Amino acid sequence: MKHLLSLFLATCTLSSLSAQETVTAALLYEAGLEYGGDELLTLQFTNGEEQVMLAGQGGYASIGGEFRLANVDYLALRATVGIKYNTTAADNANIAFTRIPVNIVPHFYFDEMIHVGVGITAHQRVRLNGDGFTPDVDFAGSISPRFEIGYGGCALTYSIQDYTSQAEVLSGSSFGISFTYVVPAK
Repeated sequence: MKHLLSLFLATCTLSSLSAQETVTAALLYEAGLEYGGDELLTLQFTNGEEQVMLAGQGGYASIGGEFRLANVDYLALRATVGIKYNTTAADNANIAFTRIPVNIVPHFYFDEMIHVGVGITAHQRVRLNGDGFTPDVDFAGSISPRFEIGYGGCALTYSIQDYTSQAEVLSGSSFGISFTYVVPAK
């Protein structure tokens, strides 16, 4: 019953949108770097140096769409899915921390270039691969807020995220910079 009601409401919403306005969709590519969160692990190298991996740090690449109503220039909805990856500088190991971020962020445009977005992010398949040097750990992600402020295709980002394993809860919250390219709709 719940699913039927949801389907009915979605159909009514889309029908009213198509009757009033035309929705345009454009392909969106995004990449970025983020830093922050709790210490995930510390690696000791044979030369005496060490490297700290943080739960929020990593680079990411995403693909998705930007959706706009034809008569509302100042609003857009961006939805993306991607991979966020962090590895170590070890030559003899491939220790990596990976996540699949899913972002849904409405954006308000002050003009053609300046925009602010507040939405949600959900990190899925959160995994530390220890490559035999440290145990592999699977974490549960969470649905959390994401904030963006940008100029053109460049934005500063902040995500609040927690990762939960059997042993602990780690903050994966991070600040970052993103670069977005929206393929112009024809």
